[in-house]
Amino acid sequence: MTTQRVAPATLPTDCWYAVAPSDAVVRELSPLRAVQRPVVLFRTTDGTAVALEDRCAHRPYPLSAGRLDGDHVVCGMCGFTYDVDGQCVRVPTQSHVPMGAYVAAYPVREVDGLVWVWLGETGRARLHRIPELPWLSGSGWASVGGDMHVEASFLALHESFADVTKVPFIAPDLSPAVLESQAPPLDVVVTETTVSLGRAFPRGPLPAWQAELMGVSGDELFEHRHEGFFMSPAAWVDHWDVQSDNGPWNRLRFTQLVTPVGHSSSRLLWRVSRDFAIDHPDADRRMSELFSSYYHRVTTAIETMQRVVDVDGPGPMVNLSSDVAALKVREIVQEMLAEEL
Repeated sequence: MTTQRVAPATLPTDCWYAVAPSDAVVRELSPLRAVQRPVVLFRTTDGTAVALEDRCAHRPYPLSAGRLDGDHVVCGMCGFTYDVDGQCVRVPTQSHVPMGAYVAAYPVREVDGLVWVWLGETGRARLHRIPELPWLSGSGWASVGGDMHVEASFLALHESFADVTKVPFIAPDLSPAVLESQAPPLDVVVTETTVSLGRAFPRGPLPAWQAELMGVSGDELFEHRHEGFFMSPAAWVDHWDVQSDNGPWNRLRFTQLVTPVGHSSSRLLWRVSRDFAIDHPDADRRMSELFSSYYHRVTTAIETMQRVVDVDGPGPMVNLSSDVAALKVREIVQEMLAEEL
């Protein structure tokens, strides 16, 4: 693999980022930006996903504006031709390839229907694990999801995901009634690189949409349990499980995959997975409508906060006990950035 040109870290690069769903990477050159870098994705003739620096070594022209020739990428302006390792293998005007004619080639892995790319120093990739998200591809689960560009920092997104107490205010139509009552104690566990939190709520009714999909009465009471996980700068996952008297647990998994684009912009791949109403004829459409609206409302609120910060600065903030997870996430990211310098 070609040695990469790595800039000083201002956004975390030592991380596997889920930059695209697997079905979005095809036999075409697809450009994107991640951690302030231009990247081009494509598949080789045998179906392998490849990620290269999207800038020709000859002149500042995107490789994504060129074409594929078998498993080679041909620059559309000058004809420099690159292999899957980023090495220039042919130039049109001379027989030998100039020294230093290469582009960065980024490690790629495909797991759970997602294309993960490593944008840090190549040798560190094997030391970091891709988050395990088995519900995205496992049997007994159904998922809906979306792909959004958000004009807010990746940290603003993670800090929002870390606090579910905002849900009754942003999306009262989706929120369980138990979130509107006094929140029970929050258990937070912090490691060197992860944060997890958990709460067991008192018994209460399901939101109307969930009761309908599960085929239960809106008055029936369920135990509610929430767990949230900051798995890396690329992934925040929420578990929301409910159980009636002596019945099975019915599980929801909210997967939020974040890729920083710049300091104040991000890409969000979201998935909502469930292990109930799998055969319900209308469940996927209903879930997709509900949660597309939910994530639109959430990201609109986060973008509003980002604009305030961009114009007026961070300013003083009063923190509550429910903010402890978000504050720990910020500390972990700052430590990661310090280690990358």
